[in-house]
Amino acid sequence: MHFIEMKNIRKQFGPLTVLHDVSMSLEKGQVVSIIGPSGAGKSTFLRCLNHLEVIQSGSICVDGDYLVRTDQGKAVYAGEKNIRKICGRMGMVFQSFNLFPHMTVLDNVTAAPLYVKKMEKKDILPVAEELLQKVGLWEKRDVYPGSLSGGQKQRVAIARALAMSPDIMLFDEPTSALDPELTGEVLKTIHQLADENMTMVIVTHEMAFAKSVSDKVLFMVDGRVEEEGSSSDVFDSPQSGRTRAFLQSILH
Repeated sequence: MHFIEMKNIRKQFGPLTVLHDVSMSLEKGQVVSIIGPSGAGKSTFLRCLNHLEVIQSGSICVDGDYLVRTDQGKAVYAGEKNIRKICGRMGMVFQSFNLFPHMTVLDNVTAAPLYVKKMEKKDILPVAEELLQKVGLWEKRDVYPGSLSGGQKQRVAIARALAMSPDIMLFDEPTSALDPELTGEVLKTIHQLADENMTMVIVTHEMAFAKSVSDKVLFMVDGRVEEEGSSSDVFDSPQSGRTRAFLQSILH
């Protein structure tokens, strides 16, 4: 069984079907990038994985535990305790940082371990220091998010997600709100996680980055997976005309 397996995911918003039987699997330590035009359903698909969106049918299994499976054509979710356990293994980084503006950088990183995991401050502080060193922002620990650049805010958001010791990191277009010159510092941090064998699913518009960091790439369009394969397969020799057209429009 795969480490993460999403099978035949169907998601509707009212009468509108936005995901049509979308599937994805990955192994522990792999990086999967999901690419495609805006409105393809990429972010919605990602949000289904950690229960930010509820599906109508399909199954989602993480390391042998089912978050949801289909019974008689309808999605049936695990109990609340199991949902919390499965989703607790995932960290999520959004487009828009979502930092607490009234808390310092350090307090942003330590908040969830303190209040959600009920950790002692003396135990989480060394972890927070290590994470802020890793993203290059330890010297900013006492400042408030308002005085940081977008790239710095996003790196704090990554450190904050990592503070919960997730097994899986989910990134929803982590650089789309950033100026181009700030994008590189965030992508470098994600690359570092890939080098450390963090399991990651990344929705991104950064094609060169997706090509270099991914073990597998899914190209989505109109709520379906049009093509999937290794990074070199999809980027260097795409089989689908729609994939080729998309990559040409982005890369040229």
